[in-house]
Amino acid sequence: MPRNNRDRALLAVTVSILVFMVLAAAMGGWPRSGAAAGSNQILQQAVFAYYERMPDHIYKIPEAELKNLVDAGDQSIYILDIREAKDFAAGHIAGAHNIPFKEVGRNMDKLPRDKTIIVYCYTGQTGGQTTAALNIAGFKARSLNGGMNNGWLKAGYPVVK
Repeated sequence: MPRNNRDRALLAVTVSILVFMVLAAAMGGWPRSGAAAGSNQILQQAVFAYYERMPDHIYKIPEAELKNLVDAGDQSIYILDIREAKDFAAGHIAGAHNIPFKEVGRNMDKLPRDKTIIVYCYTGQTGGQTTAALNIAGFKARSLNGGMNNGWLKAGYPVVK
């Protein structure tokens, strides 16, 4: 059982990497990897680089911090809602873009590389996995603490319909 935040973060990243590898395999391999023989080496290098760059703090963003960024109209962030389209339509964070989790791998070319991507899902689990995968792929991403249900809504913050 993880003893501290760093251990929990490493466990979450390890699980996320495994999920990303399954998604990559299911979707035809590593994006722009070229020859299949080099794919394992590219993945290994990306994973090592990710762990080396991992900050001492968890890569989550607290709800209040995101709320402040949204309220300020901060243009340095890109909010990515990975919930299903019907749930996005029912209510989402102002300025969020919707790419459901199962479609993220096929739409990475639509994500900005010059902004911090704030990812959220329903409870934070899938958002954390997606955040790890995006960071491994070279994006700068953070996961909303608690996702929509256990984070944003629980804090009483507004949604847009």
